[in-house]
Amino acid sequence: MSDRGLASTYRNQYILPEGVCMKGRIITRQKCELCGEKLVWKPERSGCFCEKHPQVSATRFIVLFTGKIFQNFKDYRAAEQYLNYLRHEKGTRKNKFNPDDYKSAKPNSFLALKDKYIAKKKQKGLKSIKKITYIIDRAGEHFGYKNIREINGAEIEDYLDSIPNISEKTRYNHMTQLRDFWKWCLGRGNIITLAEMPIFPEIDYELEYRKITDWNTQEKIISKIKELSYDFNPKILLGIDMLSTYTALRPDDIRRLTESSLDSMGILSINRPTKSKKPKKLRLHDDHINEWRSLQEKYPALPDMPFFRHTKTYGRAKAGVVFGINYLYRWWERACKEVGLEGVPLYPGTKHTTATETAKLFDPETALKASGLTEEAFKRYCLVENIENLEVVTVIREKKKKADILPFKKPKKGNE
Repeated sequence: MSDRGLASTYRNQYILPEGVCMKGRIITRQKCELCGEKLVWKPERSGCFCEKHPQVSATRFIVLFTGKIFQNFKDYRAAEQYLNYLRHEKGTRKNKFNPDDYKSAKPNSFLALKDKYIAKKKQKGLKSIKKITYIIDRAGEHFGYKNIREINGAEIEDYLDSIPNISEKTRYNHMTQLRDFWKWCLGRGNIITLAEMPIFPEIDYELEYRKITDWNTQEKIISKIKELSYDFNPKILLGIDMLSTYTALRPDDIRRLTESSLDSMGILSINRPTKSKKPKKLRLHDDHINEWRSLQEKYPALPDMPFFRHTKTYGRAKAGVVFGINYLYRWWERACKEVGLEGVPLYPGTKHTTATETAKLFDPETALKASGLTEEAFKRYCLVENIENLEVVTVIREKKKKADILPFKKPKKGNE
């Protein structure tokens, strides 16, 4: 009997409930060993049999279902259960039913989708791609070929809690990356619906304290850096001094500057700044403009050469090659050791120290305007993040305040 006939018989005898699906069938490739005819599915007999020789039955079965779904079975009961499962899914999900969810290749499983997600992230040129790849690959080892719409919030929470030896901040980072993965799946279309999106757990954390210093101590360190490095390579001093003055600059921004980054008006342009897709522009103080020009005369180079580069070959450092990512950090640490300052790395010792000291000098409205931050971000960090106001920069160059090393508390978890 055909599927349509079977459904009709079911309706006539039992009154088929609305939404119940009767699609799909069970077949076999086996033939009758007596006459060579195909074995036919007989649901009422729970198997596939020969029409001429009813005693001959199949031992291997194939479930066929709408959307080119098929699955092999060696047991009829298992095949029947799978067909009923597909009918239930089709009946309840209706237009949301996606055949890909049920194919043997599992195209909508976590493992099948994760590589496409990572490839998409790589196309964006994200600097955090290694971290993203690690988080998603690790989750893939846990969830395997399970369909993502079948993974609920409780399972995600249990997985995150099972990751050993990590801080709550790192656990939070894993959670946000998984949430982004599910949002990407939602945006692709017929993989998961908004109603099927899992509820991600809330993870509270408090970041550790960082130490900052004050302008007086900062200036001592910079003076020591000049003493230690200026004759060796004066660009070391300029790089660190710029980091301590312009809180918009990050250490890796320094490495991206070229000989042509400073224009005739004293505007510094960073075309590919750290953690931003938009170019960054800063107006330099005359001190730095003059030093930049002086060093260009002393070490002439083509416009596209990195400005902050080694001026001579020394050990593994080759002349003309850009500073390594930790190069300025190591010089800062060396100077800190010389002046007796401990526990204040380059970033908090320059950016955070200067931004915090600057915020003390101006009224909130002026400091906020100079910062380039939203009011919410400014209140959260209490830092001046983007000094582009020449008047503010001038004060930074002139104003020095004496104070002890201060603990600087990073903000509690929020939408960073």
